[in-house]
Amino acid sequence: MYEPQTTSTFHPGDKALNVGIGLLGANHGYDVFGSLKQSPALSVTYEQGITDSFGPGTLSLGGLLGYKHYYYEFPKTDYKASWTDILLMARGTYHYNLTSNPQIDTYAGLTVGVRLNTYSNTNSTLRDTYKDDGLHLATGIFLGGRYFVTEKVGVFAEAGYDMTYLKLGLTAKF
Repeated sequence: MYEPQTTSTFHPGDKALNVGIGLLGANHGYDVFGSLKQSPALSVTYEQGITDSFGPGTLSLGGLLGYKHYYYEFPKTDYKASWTDILLMARGTYHYNLTSNPQIDTYAGLTVGVRLNTYSNTNSTLRDTYKDDGLHLATGIFLGGRYFVTEKVGVFAEAGYDMTYLKLGLTAKF
């Protein structure tokens, strides 16, 4: 049976930038008739390795900036609604090798920050009853991995939840 390496492939001082597309997001409770349309969530994350003093892995800190837009057309009416979410979150990640492949970086982490939710609706009575506009506390948890095609450039995938249930994209290490 394979034994993981005792060190991380992400080290103190390493920096990484992820640019991703989020899939499988929440739908604000609407979609009874399949009329909800949504853009893919867009995200940019940055992190820097801080210390390897907490066991065999590396702790990194960074941030996430995300954007998501939803659009709903009420069936058999002219009413339309749209939501926009913008996230600004701090991100803490623990990198630990689950494989012996030096091209792979596996990690888990937590996010905390704010979500700015804006809502608009062509029906003023519905707009007046929607109370989720504004800034809200946002938290998340995720598992992820990066595969580096070259020493500095690769792809990543993250599952969990901060803005979507699955994020895929490109990563750069510098």
